[in-house]
Amino acid sequence: MSKVCIVFDRLRAEEKMLQKEALELGHDALMLDAKITQINTDSKKEDYDLGDIVLERCVSYFRGLHFTASLEFMNIPVLNKFEVANICGNKMFMTLLLKKITFQHQKHIFHFQVKVPQKI
Repeated sequence: MSKVCIVFDRLRAEEKMLQKEALELGHDALMLDAKITQINTDSKKEDYDLGDIVLERCVSYFRGLHFTASLEFMNIPVLNKFEVANICGNKMFMTLLLKKITFQHQKHIFHFQVKVPQKI
């Protein structure tokens, strides 16, 4: 079976359940704490034992986003790809995308400075 690496920054019950389920399905499941893992611009896929695919489960949006970008830079397949995490984790980007595809939702107002802007 395949080897799955679950990347986390806070080991919660959900990650433990994912690991248990993967093992019960016959997969090898590795757990990797993103907080203590170092990746640099010279890192290569062969430098790490991350299995066949990585499941990114970081609580921290930016840690998970940057960790995923680093893995994808090394051509390591990641569930919760960078492009998806980047859009879905950013409330403004997600709101604009939903509006663009005509998803019905309430009107949103964006402010780009500390002072309250004048109505336009």
